[in-house]
Amino acid sequence: MTTARNPLQILKEAKQIAQDHGCFVVEKAEPKGTRYLVYRKLFDRNECVGTRFTVQALHKLVCKVTNFH
Repeated sequence: MTTARNPLQILKEAKQIAQDHGCFVVEKAEPKGTRYLVYRKLFDRNECVGTRFTVQALHKLVCKVTNFH
């Protein structure tokens, strides 16, 4: 029997994967919900590489951007 993962666990895992690969996640509160932005740290600036509105989609984006499997 499989158990559903807690969204907070998924968010923490996505943030850790991002941090380990030179990126970071920003949470922005908006009227229709929370928007998650993924930034890549560059030597002179930070570049936004994508945004998502759900934690599951954020995790998928972070894995894609960082080539994490």
